[in-house]
Amino acid sequence: MNIQVKEVVNGWKEYTLTNDTIEISILDYGGIITKLYAPDRNGNEENIVWTFKDYHDYENNPLYLGALIARVSGRIPDGRFKINQQSWQLEKNEGNHHLHGGTNGFHQILWDTQVNKTESAIELQLTTNDVTFAGGHPGNLDVSITYSLTSKNELSIHYQAVPDATTALSLTNHSYFNLTGNVQNSIYQHHVTMPDSTIIELDKNLLPTGKLLDTSNTAFDFRYGARLGEGVHSLSESEQLALADGYDHYFLFKNAKNRIEIYEPTCGRTLSIETNQPGMTMYTANQGSQGYLLENGTAPAHYGVCFETSNTPLALYQDRLPSIVVKAGDVYNKSTTFTFGTN
Repeated sequence: MNIQVKEVVNGWKEYTLTNDTIEISILDYGGIITKLYAPDRNGNEENIVWTFKDYHDYENNPLYLGALIARVSGRIPDGRFKINQQSWQLEKNEGNHHLHGGTNGFHQILWDTQVNKTESAIELQLTTNDVTFAGGHPGNLDVSITYSLTSKNELSIHYQAVPDATTALSLTNHSYFNLTGNVQNSIYQHHVTMPDSTIIELDKNLLPTGKLLDTSNTAFDFRYGARLGEGVHSLSESEQLALADGYDHYFLFKNAKNRIEIYEPTCGRTLSIETNQPGMTMYTANQGSQGYLLENGTAPAHYGVCFETSNTPLALYQDRLPSIVVKAGDVYNKSTTFTFGTN
């Protein structure tokens, strides 16, 4: 187990964590995962996440590439919500709506860092204090996010935060995966299995309507596994997929065992995701890289996929969903573990 650090642009530092198999690089700016090297079934080590060719593109990062997302991940309609009958107006950074924490969200701050090393893991701990009314949110927030790479090829992200006033929290990471190791290949062959779930219906503006849709025997049914290409190629048969030009939906899991399995048969790489979050947004990069130059060139639509384990902002409006409200002094404590392998 080892860690190296180098200074890149703007005085940012990039930390590279390695074990005998996996290598992952993370910026102190935005907590951004810039590279993640893993072997295929033949031992070829390749980068399996989208990477900007130019570090400067992370400064604005309209794709939220590899970044930490908070205070609330996802879209908040009109940027407005209530807590305890008090209304809060957030910054509107996507048209008339609030997206992924706003322009000064966790993806665009410089974090304090500390490295910890044990016999079985190496950790990069990121800490900050997010001040009252940042992006319009109530309360100061002490935050600690730890990336941990173990000898078992597990990458764990542990999110911990304590507010001094009641606030809304839903943290995640926004890495774009392509298990083929080449951004010039589509994700159509990625075979995904996930727990029994419902999805939240989207309207034409990709905002949640509040309606939960049963996924059984639809393009959103991954209980027994399905290739992402099967859904993406059935846009004409699914109004929900057609609205987003692919998957951009929140899956609310129906049970407590939240494990997602991904397998890419052409290279043999596998990815297993376990989380204590109640659900996940799966986004199939439906707008491509929007002209931004990645490590291997630009990417068209459906050449990457995000697995954003999180809660849903819809919980701010519906009591039947797991709450994202955290009271003053309470501890927000969530984690997601990504395990890499081959088959």
